[in-house]
Amino acid sequence: MKSGKITAVHRDIKNKHRYHFYIGDELVFSVHEDILVKYQLAKGVEVDDGFVREILLAEEEHRAFLLALRYLGIRPRTSQQVVSYLQEKGYPLEVAETIVNRCKQMGYIDDQAFARQWVNERLRLKPRSPMMLRMELKQRGIDKETAEGAMSTVTRDDELGAARALVQKKLRRFEGELDRNDEQKILAMLYRKGFSQSVIQEIRRELREHGAD
Repeated sequence: MKSGKITAVHRDIKNKHRYHFYIGDELVFSVHEDILVKYQLAKGVEVDDGFVREILLAEEEHRAFLLALRYLGIRPRTSQQVVSYLQEKGYPLEVAETIVNRCKQMGYIDDQAFARQWVNERLRLKPRSPMMLRMELKQRGIDKETAEGAMSTVTRDDELGAARALVQKKLRRFEGELDRNDEQKILAMLYRKGFSQSVIQEIRRELREHGAD
């Protein structure tokens, strides 16, 4: 990599936020204007291999940061989701983790808030058993302690309400009164979805009260 004084600086024709730096006729590097300001880059500044490597790393992290912000702008994400996304886009793990830590410090990523919101919205819009909620949080990279903190507000009544909502949806598929075979299908569905035995027994009692023979 060429060392020496920067002899020319040109703004990119298509992207006014990017600048190209030359030593003689050779393009040495191109960076976002934020990196230009951070390192006070200008014509006449002396650069060497070590300085250029530092600048290019800062540029890579800046690009990853902007990409992460766009990803987070769609909807809230967990730390692990952002790390995985940046790696999928070709950034090394160290850069991805650096960006996630930066986003956390700036309040753009909050795993605890994500977990609480996920649990509340699931219970309200897409009923799930506590077991399924824990599984979904784990799949999104939420650690066990954070998940349990979010789950601490989930009561048995919440679980029972979620089970009832699923049963009501299932009942629409049956015509007429339920028989014991229909009842077993419904209870088996609740078991597969991870509902507790006490909730399943309560649903059994309610089904029989309302007409299961």
